[in-house]
Amino acid sequence: MDDLEFRRIVKVDVTVLEIWLDQGWLLPQAEDGRRHYGPADVARAELILDLTQRMGVNDEGVDLIIDLVDQIHGLRGTMHEMLDAMERQDDDIRHRIRDRLDHIRRLRGL
Repeated sequence: MDDLEFRRIVKVDVTVLEIWLDQGWLLPQAEDGRRHYGPADVARAELILDLTQRMGVNDEGVDLIIDLVDQIHGLRGTMHEMLDAMERQDDDIRHRIRDRLDHIRRLRGL
């Protein structure tokens, strides 16, 4: 979707959208010099609206929260890659890894 459709769905004006883009809170795909937004951008915009309008979080707080969300998203991706790599190992290696994880959890009381 383009800027106009995105703004209609999210219900923000041009100025607000440009501020979000300048802040780096939204990072839409660019093609032929035009921005294209997807469902993840809409979800991110809804989070920004919740933070700023409903919760009263200031810009610095939004910066921090968006950064943390991005870090969590990155960590989830890394974890999926690690689990995939682990599942491709021989049974013996997979069992050793699981046993080691169970041992660590027990030590931490999890």
